[in-house]
Amino acid sequence: MKTTRSILLFTFFALAASGCATESGVKVGSDQLGDTNATVGTTLATNASDSPDFGKYKTYSWSSQISNPQNSIFFLNDLLFKRMVVDAVEHEMASRGYTYMPTGGDLVVNFRSFEQPTEIVSNDNLGAGYWGANEPYAYNAQQKVQLDKGSILLQMIDREKGLEVWHGYASGLTDGNVFDKNKDKVYVAVGQIFKEYNHRADGL
Repeated sequence: MKTTRSILLFTFFALAASGCATESGVKVGSDQLGDTNATVGTTLATNASDSPDFGKYKTYSWSSQISNPQNSIFFLNDLLFKRMVVDAVEHEMASRGYTYMPTGGDLVVNFRSFEQPTEIVSNDNLGAGYWGANEPYAYNAQQKVQLDKGSILLQMIDREKGLEVWHGYASGLTDGNVFDKNKDKVYVAVGQIFKEYNHRADGL
């Protein structure tokens, strides 16, 4: 994993409403295929030929379970929360020059949320049906992701190769012992995840 760090998130709407900033400690991290700076044992790459050319990715599509408007299984059984994250991710992708396509995008984007601490070591840990039958994806057994409670895990898959080329996460989105679904905090957390993503579709 790239350096995982604690960050202070300032909720600007709360600042305007109360006159002071609300601080939340959220841990973010990421990894990408072929990243030689990743911690030993966590890199997504199996060999140099796996390293993707991020410059070729111009479009993206949502995974089938996200595009299904009735699917809330991987989003804390909360369709409003799911919509929050979808909107936040779409904003971040558009700001980096990516064009959304209903199907056939260069990247397939997926995410899910976890209320409790979770270790991802295989597709089984992501849940049956997380990837659709028409979305072949070979999970790299070298990959291991440790998530604290209150986490959003975002994944990008090269559609042609069926390989995960990047993932990022934010952990610690909690209010006491429950997932904090405050819209402003969710948007800020997704923005912090994308600060780990150092690529653009428009070459700027």
